[in-house]
Amino acid sequence: MKNLIVGIALCLSPLCSYAETTFISEVLMGQSKHDMSSYLSSAEVETNYSSAIKDTSFGFRLGVKFMDKFSLELSKHDHGSAVNEFTLIYPNLLQDPSGAPLGEVHDTIVQARIPINIDSIRLGIKSEFYALDKLSLNARAGLAHWEYEEFTPQAITLLGPSNGGGESGNDIYYSLGAEYKFTENFYAGLEYSIFNVAMKQKYHDDVISSYKHKVKDISFVIGWTF
Repeated sequence: MKNLIVGIALCLSPLCSYAETTFISEVLMGQSKHDMSSYLSSAEVETNYSSAIKDTSFGFRLGVKFMDKFSLELSKHDHGSAVNEFTLIYPNLLQDPSGAPLGEVHDTIVQARIPINIDSIRLGIKSEFYALDKLSLNARAGLAHWEYEEFTPQAITLLGPSNGGGESGNDIYYSLGAEYKFTENFYAGLEYSIFNVAMKQKYHDDVISSYKHKVKDISFVIGWTF
């Protein structure tokens, strides 16, 4: 899907042939909030987990302004790492010579640490208008191709080799922002963006695992036009 996004951008490259076309490059730095929930259901157990974790985010964006108020953009975003830490307790089923359970003191306690890293490549359209002489407001929408590293939120309730590592997909993203133009070619701004990931899988006919992951970014944007 990455190749498709880049291919679409290349197909639209004839827009760049117009003399009035403006090129844009931007760096984004800020914070991502990861709202995650994971669910596991089987004949023996039903488990729910949810968390809201923040981390730093970084992005780089290239754009082509082909009309006065519209731009085509291609960007790469690192949304940071949502590290989930929790305690797992495995009951000890052994009994003493009298047949009584050994008790909780003999349970096995494990501290689990699952870092969930996600990034995205985005292709979309930006619309903007000037509210004041140097202050503009904008909205963006497009396709985000997201990809996890080793773990997905599924791993939190379905521990083991089937954790969905390297899983990827595509969803719509949206953003709102504001920019202030300091010079003819330099500007800075703020941006809030969001996209949602939702997956559901079934294992061995009776095990159902699903998760949802909402990624919300608030970023400081530094941009140049040329």
